[in-house]
Amino acid sequence: MTELSQQIRDAVAARRPVDARERWSLAEFTERFDRLDRPFLEEADPVHVTVSAIVVSDDGLRVLLHRHKRLGIWLQPGGHIDAGEMPWDAAVREATEETGLPATLASPDLLHVDVHPGPRKHTHLDLRYLVHAPRQAPKPPEGESQEVEWFAWHHAIGMADVGLEGVLRAQQPGPAKVRQARHADAPDVAQVYLRSRAFGLPTVPLVHDEREVRRWMGDDIVGRTDMWVAEVDGVITGLMVLDHGRDGAGWIEHLYLDPSWMGRGLGDRFVELAKERLPGGIQLWTFQVNDPARRFYARHGFAEAELTDGKGNEERAPDVRMEWTPAAT
Repeated sequence: MTELSQQIRDAVAARRPVDARERWSLAEFTERFDRLDRPFLEEADPVHVTVSAIVVSDDGLRVLLHRHKRLGIWLQPGGHIDAGEMPWDAAVREATEETGLPATLASPDLLHVDVHPGPRKHTHLDLRYLVHAPRQAPKPPEGESQEVEWFAWHHAIGMADVGLEGVLRAQQPGPAKVRQARHADAPDVAQVYLRSRAFGLPTVPLVHDEREVRRWMGDDIVGRTDMWVAEVDGVITGLMVLDHGRDGAGWIEHLYLDPSWMGRGLGDRFVELAKERLPGGIQLWTFQVNDPARRFYARHGFAEAELTDGKGNEERAPDVRMEWTPAAT
């Protein structure tokens, strides 16, 4: 393995995935990359390394995307690596060539990894890097897609495909504001719920398909419960649903964070809000396999009160009931 190949492999191995899609991509990348003699050369194998640029304006307020000429969807600039070229330099070159803007590398650190099908039955092992460009009108040269635009973060995230959404969510600037949910939030909270379940509970079956989940959120949860959301400039990043009266205590019925916001203190804010609104005590259920959630709630003063075999939940997965009382803190 060459020095560059080892450097890339180490960078991929060090990545903390931003969602379930990147977690899968990291495993796929490593398995496929290790089989390749010349991983950066397009002509050497149908499976090869490509690069992409996540292009952010110098002021941090916009993301640059172009409409792919063949696929017809909005994507980040990217392409293949020239002989002797460093991947991060290739990302800058591709961004400049496809947009006509003077792109600059923000950092050579690996920002994201995605494995996806390419043309001619190729498989792209895509390395992504953060690139900056002045917020000027793009001037794509002839032969490149002429549809290149700057988008606000919430628009770019809303348009992104499954392989791009996670990195855009992770890079969106600004603090999260916690507020009560509104009816218009239903599609976005369903998306966060699905992304959170896929990342945090990969071994627990989702017994309802995505369409049913979205209908459930819109018809039964949003506007009909004490629901709170976290939002960053139009992008929902977390949700919590409270029940104020059952068995003498309040309940946290649901608390889900987008994977890109896990470990950033947002869950702490939701639990503190729950304690303010349910001062007499709180109960909740979580799955036994969800060790991070069990540790999280224990850190906030919840004690495990009951373990079950899962016959009482739809997923038929063993769960645990946890309790918090003011005297326990």
